[in-house]
Amino acid sequence: MADLDFLHGGNIYELKGKDRKKIIDFSANINPLGLPAGLKEAIYKNFDRILHYPDYKATDITKKIAKCWGIDEENVLLGNGSVELIYLIISFLRPKTAFVPVPTFSEYERAARGIKSRIEFLKLKEKEGFKLDLSSIGKTDILFLCNPNNPTGNLIAEDGKRIEALSNKLVVVDEAFMDFLPEQKNYTLIWKAVKSKKLIVLRTLTKFFALPGLRVGYLIAHKKIIDKLRQYQAPWGTNSLAQLAAGLILNDKVYIKKTRKLIGKERKYLSKQLAAIVGLKPYPSVANFLLLKIERPGLSSKSLQRLLLEKGILIRDCANFRNLNDKYIRVAVRSHKENLQLLAALKEVL
Repeated sequence: MADLDFLHGGNIYELKGKDRKKIIDFSANINPLGLPAGLKEAIYKNFDRILHYPDYKATDITKKIAKCWGIDEENVLLGNGSVELIYLIISFLRPKTAFVPVPTFSEYERAARGIKSRIEFLKLKEKEGFKLDLSSIGKTDILFLCNPNNPTGNLIAEDGKRIEALSNKLVVVDEAFMDFLPEQKNYTLIWKAVKSKKLIVLRTLTKFFALPGLRVGYLIAHKKIIDKLRQYQAPWGTNSLAQLAAGLILNDKVYIKKTRKLIGKERKYLSKQLAAIVGLKPYPSVANFLLLKIERPGLSSKSLQRLLLEKGILIRDCANFRNLNDKYIRVAVRSHKENLQLLAALKEVL
């Protein structure tokens, strides 16, 4: 795949400057509530932190993350977003072989291709709800699992014991969207990762806490894995303001509860309304976005994206996801008002 094929949603910078403020961005899966209360003011008050280097070890936020999950600090490693950590893992392991179920987040493949790994792909079947058959996973140096999966929105694997027992040398489970599940503790593999020498869990604050521009991610793994990864990680992986923000919002129970309530309610509403539109088929999701199939003949994802953009709506064209095509789009779950605007625009163009 060419570099062009690894483009992501949320790239508003490609739009003309005068149009950006008018666009409702359904292409990026970011919390519609925006920044947690008080965060903007806290950043303003501590703006002079940029005059100094950030904490090399990100000590404060590392302690808070560890406390949040009831694990040791030695099991946590901060990064400049979870994507940086994906590339760090690849740099450390330098796998000759990699296994990636598709469709999924493209940076696993891109990172592995960067060191010329041989990649095996397992096509998740639409008729099976894009579920993952763990018995179909081949033995490779590294396996990437996105759970809940992007762009399908489902939990592709729910049996933690079977995941841990897989024969791959290292299993990386990306839980970027796990925070949106009220019952996430039943599905996260964090507590297995701290004990296993072959399992890494990736988490991010980008999606749930609406911080894509600050880039804060972390991974949880066995202490020996963390120690090795530190040797490969560039210094000052997270900036001062990112560390400050992460420390302030991680345990914001009001924001967390409000987010889960909003996303749960609006996802259910949006899915039902989209299913009623002739020519669209939404798939079940537990995350803050929905994958849709365009069933109208002659209409492609690119064409639909263009038509909606003319109405101030930006959606994610999923044609560049491996194992999907130009009949698939993805839309974020946003506020009720914005979701109504999306539905109205879709009804007009369809």
